[in-house]
Amino acid sequence: MEYTYNQQSNQQASTNLDQDLKNSRNEKFTRGEVEAREWIFEVLTILPSVAQEHKQHGSDLIDILKDGKILCQLGNLLNLPGTNPCSKYKNSKMPFVQMENISFFLKACEMIGVPHDEIFQTVDLFERKDPYQVIVTLISFSRKAHVNNPKNFPKPVGPKIVKIKPPVPVKPVNLRK
Repeated sequence: MEYTYNQQSNQQASTNLDQDLKNSRNEKFTRGEVEAREWIFEVLTILPSVAQEHKQHGSDLIDILKDGKILCQLGNLLNLPGTNPCSKYKNSKMPFVQMENISFFLKACEMIGVPHDEIFQTVDLFERKDPYQVIVTLISFSRKAHVNNPKNFPKPVGPKIVKIKPPVPVKPVNLRK
């Protein structure tokens, strides 16, 4: 007996898995955006006019961070020993310079120990490919920056990390060996 897959009759859902995942990540971005934005402007207290300007124009977090300038200003507050990649940032409207600024911040994230799987790719921010991954990076960056320099980063953002590991269950005797 030969089974044929009839795509028309079996797919009655209004969305597919890719759309559902994208919608889920967009919802998570929307929930985390406000907290991340407030944290950024709290840390960068030297820029109240910039914060006010973005609030008036209704810019979302991705629009605010797209040129990489604010990210590099966060990176400069780390006071890293040696050369800080964020100190090389430039103000420019040129896309390749803006993407270079973003990459400077990502290098600073690596230098302070942000896990590789929590660091966004430049296109995630610049082309809005995965805005939620930008939030994940900012949360992880805030934790590492707080440990690295609590004076400039007084509190981390996002959920707290659980330091107590759950106990490992003992394997039943009949399953040992």
